[in-house]
Amino acid sequence: MTSTAPSAPPAARPEPALCSRVAADRLARRPKALLLDFGGVIILTAKRPEGRAQFAEALRHRLAAAGLQLPAAQLEAALEAGATALKHWKHSSSRRLAPQELTVAEIMEFYFAELPDPARAVLTGEGAEVLDQMATVLTDHNIRPGARELITYAQQQGISLGIVSNAHSGRSHRRILADLGIHDAFGVQIYSDEAGIRKPHPDMLRRAAAALGADLTDCWYVGDTLDRDLVAGRRAGVGAVVLTRSQHTDEPPLPVHDTPEATVEDPAELLQLLQAATDYDDAPLASPAESPTPVPAATASPAASYLTLPKVQNQAVLLDHGGVVSHSVKPQAPFTAAAAALESVLSRAGTPVAPGRGLEIVQAAHEQYKVYKDSRDEDASYREITPRQYWGEFTEGLVSPRQRQALLAEAEQLQMALYGSKSVKTEREGTRELLQFCSQTARRVVVVSNTICGAGVRSIIRGYGLGEHIAGWVCSDEFGLKKPHPAIFTYALQMAGVAPEHAVMVGDKPFNDAYGAQQVGIGRRIITRGGSGEDAEIAQGLNAGWITDVVDHPGQIPALLR
Repeated sequence: MTSTAPSAPPAARPEPALCSRVAADRLARRPKALLLDFGGVIILTAKRPEGRAQFAEALRHRLAAAGLQLPAAQLEAALEAGATALKHWKHSSSRRLAPQELTVAEIMEFYFAELPDPARAVLTGEGAEVLDQMATVLTDHNIRPGARELITYAQQQGISLGIVSNAHSGRSHRRILADLGIHDAFGVQIYSDEAGIRKPHPDMLRRAAAALGADLTDCWYVGDTLDRDLVAGRRAGVGAVVLTRSQHTDEPPLPVHDTPEATVEDPAELLQLLQAATDYDDAPLASPAESPTPVPAATASPAASYLTLPKVQNQAVLLDHGGVVSHSVKPQAPFTAAAAALESVLSRAGTPVAPGRGLEIVQAAHEQYKVYKDSRDEDASYREITPRQYWGEFTEGLVSPRQRQALLAEAEQLQMALYGSKSVKTEREGTRELLQFCSQTARRVVVVSNTICGAGVRSIIRGYGLGEHIAGWVCSDEFGLKKPHPAIFTYALQMAGVAPEHAVMVGDKPFNDAYGAQQVGIGRRIITRGGSGEDAEIAQGLNAGWITDVVDHPGQIPALLR
């Protein structure tokens, strides 16, 4: 059910309390977009005492229509148990850096796990409709005081409006807003069940801002919770976070060591803040040194938590290792050190092999690895192996079960020995000049390498004396995925703290490096000759638009970035 609560006159209210001078500075600047939560901001929700029993009866009728007979009391108990379980899940998900939303099937499992399979299947098959109906049968939705006036004022001032809400039925939220006559006021509505992620995942806000054509620093985000809304706003880097007080505001389920720019009682007080901000349209933002420190963003997400960096083009450089930083050649006796390490491990474990057998095992395992690698590349899963997988799976049939356990126990060390013995690496011409240029111009460098041993990559680059120039490392064996999978580039961008259009990818493989970078929107994609990429591949990459620039060595790149 929806209704309209009377609006109190803004003039009769005290001035909203701001948290600090920095907060006042941030709120003095008029936003280009206002991103609003649904429940607790525009809408105030209240549980209907009779709602659960009514909905259980509705579910009984739904199942009866499918020829299934279940008592309403059993369904009501399932609804209560599911609501309790989901409440705990929602609270715990707020601790994650990049929380994912449940699917409809998963939500229905929370509610109806103990029902007979046919009944659960029927309800799951109609899950979107069930959740839509559930939202308004269980809960009343009232528009908050001042919400209509806030919307009208924003429209008059040309301030874009968006909804960003955790919801298990965005469909019901859209319906409620339509019933209230305000649906079309919002340029975008982002609901977690439709987005597949949930706050405090910063991409909820990023997607809304992008849809509205607004920079996040020019947005205010208004929510009602500390653990979801405030944290999401900080991770996304919005210009200001304001909380409108609701039943959830003052008792967060988990501690949050941050404060919003302001807390207001309702949208009527928020309107006062917005009206005051329009009088200071040209007010400068607080300096970065005075600004609150953003909460680090997730791993794994698909977009980055961006930093305030010097206003230069190509603010960050993602740098491949092999073929770019290092030149590799095969040694005269490859795998010798790995074979010695393997024989040493087995000898210490009391299960030695004959002299020379270690090299046979290492060579055979590496051939199996290459077959595995080719098959993974062909199916485009781009999963990287782990040390335990390498020394467990690829030595199977080559060693005894006992020996295999010994190798697994020392897999990390064996992987380092393998990496160091399969090729000899030297610093490439121009690498030092490129990295020094990046440091001098405040460009962050993140190494993004397909490798079986990230520890080995770090060791080599630091051994060149270049480690001080590297802001971060994304190595496929540690991340779990290889280039050209978009996730590895996204994670590197997050680490660099820049949007993809402000980044440069430097590699030597047109497909892995340039094509992969293009898929996530990295603006400049430079290929260095002299690595693994053949001239024909480079020409193909240029024709396909994957590659934006080609150089003979990394030392030529600074001239492109100036």
